[in-house]
Amino acid sequence: MATYSATDVANFFIDYYARSVDPMNLPRVQYFCYFAQVESLCRNGTPIIEDTFRAYPTGPALTRLECYYDGAGNMPIKVHREFDKSIFSKEDLKLLMDVAIYYNTFSTSELQIMSYVSNGPWQYVYSQGTDLLGIDNEYIKAFYERLPRIPNYREQVLAAIHGCCEIETMPVLRCEEVEPIDVNTPSEVSTTWE
Repeated sequence: MATYSATDVANFFIDYYARSVDPMNLPRVQYFCYFAQVESLCRNGTPIIEDTFRAYPTGPALTRLECYYDGAGNMPIKVHREFDKSIFSKEDLKLLMDVAIYYNTFSTSELQIMSYVSNGPWQYVYSQGTDLLGIDNEYIKAFYERLPRIPNYREQVLAAIHGCCEIETMPVLRCEEVEPIDVNTPSEVSTTWE
């Protein structure tokens, strides 16, 4: 598996949700990137993002994205520089799609809670005051690999097409003419992450 820059992976998520009713903002894209790193480390044993996550007060984050989108806050953000999806391998695209579909079912606040999991990588580094050293990928892998993996949506979609089962989660709906707005949908946090 290849590794990519933080902006390449962030651009994938930003582009995917660009025309949705809930486009990406900086905190949300940071969590999506973090959970993409988690999935890659657990599924493949290698990181998908070459940059190091740091333990910011708001959760695990990539310094490069914080710099590029400084001041964006919760406002929708756009793709940083020209973006080409063809840089990703087929396997990496599958992983990114699984992350995009699964984690979009959670609000940004829920994603933050999930990244703050008790005794998890962020909490360990942040509580030690060692945020400048970053969160070690081996620690991320060791912690998360004992938890259930997210679903493989490609297999679910293919099975549904062939009549084997029903799809439980659908990809985001895109609205071509809607201005970006901030939408919060309250729901219970998954017990998987407690």
